[in-house]
Amino acid sequence: MKHVYLTTYYPPMPALQIMLGYPSESLKLGPFEAIIDTGGDGTIVPQALLDEIGAPFVDDGRIRSHWGEWRSIQLFTVDIGVNGLRLPAIEVVGDEDGKEILLGRNFLNKLNLLLHGPAQQVDVLDR
Repeated sequence: MKHVYLTTYYPPMPALQIMLGYPSESLKLGPFEAIIDTGGDGTIVPQALLDEIGAPFVDDGRIRSHWGEWRSIQLFTVDIGVNGLRLPAIEVVGDEDGKEILLGRNFLNKLNLLLHGPAQQVDVLDR
């Protein structure tokens, strides 16, 4: 299935349309446009969405931003759906300030993706 880049950014950003859900329950939130962040180790989800589905808390941690600053975070577990696939038990960082979902490598490494920059589209290929 093809997903178009988000043209509200310059340059346009690759994105996927996803659904979120409590682990092993229905994917009840979404669809959301989620930014593909190939440089990010982890996936970040706004805390308000995690609260809405009651995502289970996993652990406290620390992450370092691309500017080198450290920040305390909380990790949660959610199921993420894309193109009819359900990827279970993805650990995500709860972001109390942000409004965007950033899909990091812990999620992206579970998919076979083709980022087609000139066409400004992302193809999710068969597994």
